[in-house]
Amino acid sequence: MDIDITQIIVALIGLLSVIITSVVVPLIRSKLTNSQWESIKNYALAGVQAAEIIFNAQGKGEEKLEWVSKYIEEQCKAHGIEIDMDTVRVAIENAWKQLGLDKSESHSGNKNNEVKTV
Repeated sequence: MDIDITQIIVALIGLLSVIITSVVVPLIRSKLTNSQWESIKNYALAGVQAAEIIFNAQGKGEEKLEWVSKYIEEQCKAHGIEIDMDTVRVAIENAWKQLGLDKSESHSGNKNNEVKTV
């Protein structure tokens, strides 16, 4: 009897995404006011858009992530919002997905099946 490990991995990824969506995101949001969360989301959107323009090259995902993280931290500090790195990462990933960059990377001729980050 052969067990297809791919189906197990896909199921685990689906389960993790449900857990993140239903537990982690609400937990993070509860630590912040709605106004603060909206501000953080706006900083993340602006940061991701700027990083895509500034680092206009493939393979610069880590540099983009680092730049956007610093941008969000600076904006939050300037506006008196206390934030942790997990919240920053969630905001960046949400902004990246909201802008459709997760889809454009996979359809932009990525022939080597490389994993792309922010």
